[in-house]
Amino acid sequence: MLKGDFLFITSTITLLEVLVHPIKLGRKDLVEQYQKILTQSSTLEIVDVTKSISVKAAELRGKYNLKTPDSIQLATALEYPAHFFITNDNDLPVLKNLKLISLKDLK
Repeated sequence: MLKGDFLFITSTITLLEVLVHPIKLGRKDLVEQYQKILTQSSTLEIVDVTKSISVKAAELRGKYNLKTPDSIQLATALEYPAHFFITNDNDLPVLKNLKLISLKDLK
């Protein structure tokens, strides 16, 4: 990577969430396209949900009453550790050492 480039990290939960809609529509072409984009990008790494991520996700769910996917994504960001968390969800809690960035703010 070049100086100034970013590496995006997400959990395997992203595949689950992104593929649901095209699967419902019967759009195998989109399923394949989304999988290719997510799994073959040089700037995006998809990581497995580990035991430590699961424990951290449970802690976040318990403390902030989060949905399971949200808690896993946040726990993944904290585990790696990320500096920023890009989201469409304005209801996520503010966490120490993790700056939430809304997609609408990136326009």
